[in-house]
Amino acid sequence: MLTIMSIDWSVISNYYSQIAQLYDATRPLPESIAEQIGDRILQIVEAKPTTKFLEPGIGTGRIGFPIIQKGYSYTGIDISREMMDELRRKFIQMPQNLTLIQGDASSLPFEDNSFDVVLTTHVLHCLADPLVGLSEIRRVLKPNGVYLACENLLSSYQKEFWDSFTRIVSQYRAKSQPETETQPEKKFSPFGEEMQRVLKEQGATVETITAARWQQSQSVSELFDAFQSKAFGLCWLVSEAEFQKAIQEFKTWCQQNYESFDVVLSDEVTFDITVARNWV
Repeated sequence: MLTIMSIDWSVISNYYSQIAQLYDATRPLPESIAEQIGDRILQIVEAKPTTKFLEPGIGTGRIGFPIIQKGYSYTGIDISREMMDELRRKFIQMPQNLTLIQGDASSLPFEDNSFDVVLTTHVLHCLADPLVGLSEIRRVLKPNGVYLACENLLSSYQKEFWDSFTRIVSQYRAKSQPETETQPEKKFSPFGEEMQRVLKEQGATVETITAARWQQSQSVSELFDAFQSKAFGLCWLVSEAEFQKAIQEFKTWCQQNYESFDVVLSDEVTFDITVARNWV
């Protein structure tokens, strides 16, 4: 079993700004699927014209864009101005119903009970303490509000690539870390069953809904290039010299496991939403 290494996200806190232009391309989400997810979210929360949405870690707006286009009041906050600039470029003219704020999801600049819906997608694990981020979400959510913890699950082939690169980078990190360095405590992992457990412990009524499933295909070359371009936080956990060694080792792994970099891999991908209600 692969041991996932502990990640000090403070080391790569600004990496999103450096990969903003690569973000959407290296995390494929067909437009039709994004629209399907947006429609499903509106159904789940029984959205009304007055419903106010908040998305901490809005980034390039992959999930929020279809909801924004439908005219709902939507506020996004993100640590990276460059990521939000990518979202701004998706509009011919900035919509009046969209508010973008550069800030920290660990300290939301809003009053208590401000939003009807708060949704997050792969952001809480980037915080020094995900539980603090979760507490902030609970604080700004109205008593009858809904929290949506969204998760774009990896396909089987994506997981295989991710696990292999994780193993390789872990080895280089181990070589560079002093033996006396103390390992950080394992923090709450805000995904799947662990997220559901914590929300239930905090009194929420919880259910998990698969908002979309689709067939996704990528070539070995596309997958390798995504890592080579340092499009994932994992790539920033080692020095540049170590990264170059790691990516060469990863290239060898690709060559050994696939006939060609032109081989196309395909599998089903799902987008799951953990829905929390009555979280007061």
